[in-house]
Amino acid sequence: MFEKNRIALPASPVLRPNGRTHHQREWICLLVSFAILGQIYMALQLCSVSILPWSHHDQTANSTLGFGGIYAVSKKGSPRRQSLLSAGSLTSLDIIIPTQPIWTDEDVAQIRAPENSFVDRGSALAWLGHRNALEKFLKSTHDTALIMEDDVDWDTRLRTQQIPHTAYAIRELLNSHTGYYGNTDLWDIIWLGHCGDYFNASKGSEISVIKSYTDTAMPDLEGLHPWTRGFLEGIGADQNQQRLVHASVQPLCTFAYAITRKAAERVLNELAVREPSRGPDHPCKAYDVRLLEGCRDEGMRCISVNPELFHHSGLGSEIALVSEGKSVEEGDTSSQERLVESSTTNIRCSARSRKWKEIQDSVTDPGLDAEEFVRDLAERSAECYIDDM
Repeated sequence: MFEKNRIALPASPVLRPNGRTHHQREWICLLVSFAILGQIYMALQLCSVSILPWSHHDQTANSTLGFGGIYAVSKKGSPRRQSLLSAGSLTSLDIIIPTQPIWTDEDVAQIRAPENSFVDRGSALAWLGHRNALEKFLKSTHDTALIMEDDVDWDTRLRTQQIPHTAYAIRELLNSHTGYYGNTDLWDIIWLGHCGDYFNASKGSEISVIKSYTDTAMPDLEGLHPWTRGFLEGIGADQNQQRLVHASVQPLCTFAYAITRKAAERVLNELAVREPSRGPDHPCKAYDVRLLEGCRDEGMRCISVNPELFHHSGLGSEIALVSEGKSVEEGDTSSQERLVESSTTNIRCSARSRKWKEIQDSVTDPGLDAEEFVRDLAERSAECYIDDM
């Protein structure tokens, strides 16, 4: 599926006439040739990176980001739900929130291994929530779906700038231009949101070719999480605003992932039916770990977008609250809509920032549609407008 050992290197500077003799120029050309061959050899020992052009691949994505539907994992009464829908409206996304049953102790027990379980109650409920979203997806007529958690954040230019470039890079990675993300028979899961898919440079020789593209809506290296920055610099992707797509190595956290119908059926019926029965040396503590294992060990064909396009917004962990014996409502100290007060990790212009609501509330012109005005400002601004607020 994925090609190996392809690389695109920047062209070397042209040697200009400067009065040197013919033999001197020959020696210089020879030395430059050896240098280039050395670079190519080193690059092939590490990982193959193709930097893609973007002159005509920037068509705005639709309201489901090119997937059949967007499904959010969110329990009834979650204080994150309203701000999720507000962020979706701000960025023109249609988000479906499937109704979850009221999970019982028996439901939780069905997720845990019969003996020596390592899955706590909060993780079991999250596991059930993801299964529920996949089941609702399979009841639709969609071929693909994007599953997201209700506390994730994304850039306001996601639909208009980031996804079109990402989709093109994935088509190039797959060498397939059938469909927005290539032929869906060639992939199972696309990790658009995760908490890291890190590997060292030598590991790059074991995975597919890496496609790199410029994302002007991405933070500079200094604005990324230190681990993310260290990873990019370690594999040689040390240019500002350089995003990658590649075959997944070990992605963790199911903040947002695309999945095909066939893959969803396999996850529900085989890979993530329940926690595998294992010893303490090889536990599987959560649904996202099981999905990682599916990609790494069970033959799932997975692609990672690196750095991620979706990240946990820092609104607090429902899993931790439930595992501490508290309800979500007990952990919510405010009855107001939960919005992001500060920046989200690896996200340049937060769609869930409180500042967008403040701008909308400040619009006083009766002839101006405040919601439409703010949406246009958020989605189309070359820079992040709220940076200066």
